[in-house]
Amino acid sequence: MKLRDRSAIMSRKEESSQKSMKTTKPDQNQWVIIAPDGVVKRSNDEQDIAFVKLKHPKTEKAAMFMFSSDGTTVHELTSFKEKYRSWIINETVQEDGAMMIATAIDPLFLILPYLIKAESSGMFITLDQILDDVDYPQCHRLHKCSGVSQMHYIANVKGSSDLQAYKYNPEKTLDWLRTKVERLVGKLEEKDIHVTTGSHSATYVRSSKGNNATKEEYLRYATGMISDYLSADLSKRLFSHLGIKEVADKKVVELAEPSEPPSKKAKLATSSEPEEDYSKSFNGNSTAEKQKPTKMTAAQKALSKVDKTGMKSLASFFSKPKKSILKKEQSK
Repeated sequence: MKLRDRSAIMSRKEESSQKSMKTTKPDQNQWVIIAPDGVVKRSNDEQDIAFVKLKHPKTEKAAMFMFSSDGTTVHELTSFKEKYRSWIINETVQEDGAMMIATAIDPLFLILPYLIKAESSGMFITLDQILDDVDYPQCHRLHKCSGVSQMHYIANVKGSSDLQAYKYNPEKTLDWLRTKVERLVGKLEEKDIHVTTGSHSATYVRSSKGNNATKEEYLRYATGMISDYLSADLSKRLFSHLGIKEVADKKVVELAEPSEPPSKKAKLATSSEPEEDYSKSFNGNSTAEKQKPTKMTAAQKALSKVDKTGMKSLASFFSKPKKSILKKEQSK
């Protein structure tokens, strides 16, 4: 009985140690996210937020998005990551030190590419058929987003409230985008954000000296921000619809039209012969290179009056001895 009791106690200790090891083991599926209030709603039937891959409306490549607990809002996820960074979460260290930032996005921007593609059929199509994507099956979550009720801003609508079909309308879409741009311009002016070329930056900077940007500069800057969620063709039409010049991508221009350095252009333009005779500056007879006599100090004047006959110069002590002197030393 004693042996059995001891074995039972040992097994209980092992189970407790294993449980403690599980609780202290770091969870690799953890992230630090900055998100707006209300994304995670606390309730009895709480649902977890969903991280999914959707097609980005501009690049048409996979991008990470996050849906709220109730599925009514969608957020774009951007990651800020440094090479040497980690997080300490409770009593564990999270190796991945990336910081995720969730930004709310209008779901119509994500639906718009599918709606434009469905226009080729020439028919009114329901939203579930429009968002039928084998590569990105999670896009069906956009059905529940609250912004879907505003589909009439970008499409013609047919049917009752229970069953509606949509068809892309380019004119409505441009007017809807104009409203987005004008609203964004108002926010940029309110926050006094730099929008001029000289202060263009990846981050928004407030001006302490005042902002002298014109209305057109604000309009161009805001349109460029909205274009980050539009296809290249729709972005061009938006700039034309607003009557402003499109913002040129500096990197693209440099790659498309490479230019030679100014120094190289200057060398190609000139002949192979030198324009100036630089040998004159090394000529001993040149008056430009003659040094002007400098004034002597009192010590130098006194030293110049000393009789130096029979004295050896300091340099002679560091020069090689003459052959005659060497022969005399050898004969000795």
